Amino acid sequence: MAGDAPILTGIGRRCVLERPSLVRGARWAVLTPNKPEYGRLAGALSGDAALDPADGDRALLAVAESFRDEGGAGPAIVQKGTTDLLCDGTQLLECAEPGCLKRCGGQGDVLAGSIATLLGWAKAAERSGRLPAGGAPPPPLASY
Repeated sequence: MAGDAPILTGIGRRCVLERPSLVRGARWAVLTPNKPEYGRLAGALSGDAALDPADGDRALLAVAESFRDEGGAGPAIVQKGTTDLLCDGTQLLECAEPGCLKRCGGQGDVLAGSIATLLGWAKAAERSGRLPAGGAPPPPLASY
């Protein structure tokens, strides 16, 4: 999976909880858990009983780091909330743009589709040698 660009929602995240190796080292993967899913992910992967998902930045960095391989590659995680936190284990981005006042079902699916589109464009640019060197990694940028 390391060369693919999967966006994992719903059942895919459940599979990751059971087998984290599915995305370990997959630098083009993005996980988009909602609040309860993120809590389960943090609890299952941190191995640190004192690590509370409510710890924000520290917890998200620890979870993202647990997915990194020896070469430092790993998936990006989008922790959705009032302020979205995005992390690939090396950097943390915050998106505090206000959303709509009333949430409706399916918004996470729209987010996943948008991220997948932007990642696809970045992957095509990388394959053709048009992805600028030295810039921020595409998965966190696509997720912003």
